[in-house]
Amino acid sequence: MSDKPTPEPISIFSVDDHEIISSGIRMISEGAGDLKFLGATTDVDVALGEVVALRPDIVLLDLFIGDEQGWSLCRAITAAVPLTKVVFYTGYGNAQLVDRAIQLGASGFILKTTSILALPDMLRSVMSIGQCIDPTLMKEWVDSQRERSKFRNLNEQEIQIISMIAEGLDNYAISERLHLSFHTIKFHIGKMLKSTGETNRAGLVRFAKEKFLID
Repeated sequence: MSDKPTPEPISIFSVDDHEIISSGIRMISEGAGDLKFLGATTDVDVALGEVVALRPDIVLLDLFIGDEQGWSLCRAITAAVPLTKVVFYTGYGNAQLVDRAIQLGASGFILKTTSILALPDMLRSVMSIGQCIDPTLMKEWVDSQRERSKFRNLNEQEIQIISMIAEGLDNYAISERLHLSFHTIKFHIGKMLKSTGETNRAGLVRFAKEKFLID
């Protein structure tokens, strides 16, 4: 008889505006001996409080929750509960969305088109190796990393600048909000124009929205 202790089950919380998705995750969890479903919410405004209270091992987060996007919630969860791993579980994905998720601290990106029967093994991978990218996106994502020398993705600060441009702020107002000099903001905008191939500030906003980098 082994004295080796039985490992704690992997606890899961679901944030999705379709209750049927969370119900499916619950069912799969109950059928796997090493997964524990803690709960779910369809409301992005209460999700952070639930996650902080329950402290699950993994949050399965939809990319689109009603009219909201999951980026801000991902950032908030990883900041408030560092030991909780966020995994985007969504119906749509591409290499740039995966890259954006990883930049924000997510530990995985799984498509809902993947068989739900494969989900337990994917979640186990998140806990054992720290990351899981959907197999149908992995090659595209890896290839995109190799292309970084040809096309530089926007970093978090640059995305902040574009968000403020979308709000209607000029360079002086952006510099004050970010506590950076006017010339630094102008330099960043110039670099973004060059790396994206856009010709003006409106083009940067359009580019970021098309890539789902800003709301």
